[in-house]
Amino acid sequence: MRGVKKFLWFLYKCFAFYTLLIYILILWIPSGGWLAGFMMMSFPVVVIIHLISVPIWFLIDRKKALLPLVLLIGSGIFLSRTYRFGSKDASIADESGNTFTVMNYNVHSFQRFSDGPAKQVENQIEDMKNWIATSGADVLCMPEYFDDGSARFNMGELLGKKGIKHSAHYSNSDKNYRLGLALYSRFPIIARKDTIFEAQNGMIQADIKIKKDTVRIIGLHLFSMTLKLSTLVHQKKMDGVAKEGKITFSRIKMGFIRHAAELEVLESWIEDSPYPVVVCGDFNEMPYGYVYGNLRKKLDNGFEKGGKGFGFTFNHLPYFIRIDHQFYSPDRLGLLDFTTYNKIGYSDHYPVMGRYQVTPNQAAH
Repeated sequence: MRGVKKFLWFLYKCFAFYTLLIYILILWIPSGGWLAGFMMMSFPVVVIIHLISVPIWFLIDRKKALLPLVLLIGSGIFLSRTYRFGSKDASIADESGNTFTVMNYNVHSFQRFSDGPAKQVENQIEDMKNWIATSGADVLCMPEYFDDGSARFNMGELLGKKGIKHSAHYSNSDKNYRLGLALYSRFPIIARKDTIFEAQNGMIQADIKIKKDTVRIIGLHLFSMTLKLSTLVHQKKMDGVAKEGKITFSRIKMGFIRHAAELEVLESWIEDSPYPVVVCGDFNEMPYGYVYGNLRKKLDNGFEKGGKGFGFTFNHLPYFIRIDHQFYSPDRLGLLDFTTYNKIGYSDHYPVMGRYQVTPNQAAH
């Protein structure tokens, strides 16, 4: 029994070393490589294991319980990325400044429930469009946007009736329909550009004139790992588990590699901007990843400054993750509030909205 305890303690010390490596990677981000990506992504699981380990080692050997306790407390360094108690970090509105709202919502082509009865699908699409149109957003960023010109998918027409008449799109499809990323704005778009990384993934840059000020909105949809976790979970044979596990691993690995390349383009767009910037969209990355960590060095994160709770944004397996983000220029924009609409279940993502104010006398014109 004593030998078993020694072996378990040795394994735990190895795991403790692995934990320290993860903390270092998340804090200093030395590499955008796929191995580092896997390690950083494992952070929530690592914290849960230490949480379970504290009472277990306390029962086995009270002195040894100190190590998991210290490592658990150490994870608090990343608390702001994980959970918000709702205390007021957000700015107080100044009547002399221009305010605007930005919502990003991966709309899943407006057809998350496309395999249901025809009438039910029709009603769901209509309800989703109406909710978006009446959400109060001044700027809308919609990854996986779909428009085939029919009355069924007339999102642009519906938004136009609500005064949101300006738009920028990219699409990887032919001229008969759009399937990609869309930006809509209540305010005039005075300049725009886009780039497509692959399939539906890419970025749109729109310089938006908000009264006397200009703000650069960068909407994005980074490489989708498209994990079929439900397929993996429901495998009943080991060869099926192995096959799906291999596919999942390969997809995640490719995601880390692609995200590192996509970040280079994104950072160049941010650095070249003469205007305050809001970066929003589907990052397909948790708050402990390479892209998130690098952006956090330059910009503030909307959820971290004004969100509440865990702010999970994925409405599908594995559910408990936040991959839809907003970052903004803290020296030239103030965040007034930030909301995650986790009761809006039309898509496999939840919408998030930030309300911002251009800092008086500091915005570029």
